[in-house]
Amino acid sequence: MKSLSSVSFLLLGTVFFHLFSSTAVEAASKGKLLHGEDKRYCVPKPEASDTALQKNLDWACGQGIDCSPIQPGGICGDPATVRFRAQFAMNSYYRKEGSVDSACDFSGTAQITHVDPSSEKCKYV
Repeated sequence: MKSLSSVSFLLLGTVFFHLFSSTAVEAASKGKLLHGEDKRYCVPKPEASDTALQKNLDWACGQGIDCSPIQPGGICGDPATVRFRAQFAMNSYYRKEGSVDSACDFSGTAQITHVDPSSEKCKYV
């Protein structure tokens, strides 16, 4: 009888592990942490040109988002590259619009990532 209960325990443990693992994989594939947080950021595609990113920056800042953090002397003003500043503005617009996928297109120059682009000084929300 002892070996039957050991087998049952092992079988139950295996089933639990696979259920938990598949839930974790599914959550990770959707960009969700196990406790339900959704961490998604809108960033430029690697191949996006500085010209396109400058247009994105200008447009996003014209849509009522706060671009003061990426101005010279701002908390997110360094590095002062077009890519870095556009990334901040694009993600801010994406957040303002409720983090819907359609708010992260920018004429095909943006993508959604689950990698937090925050730096030591500049924290993304």
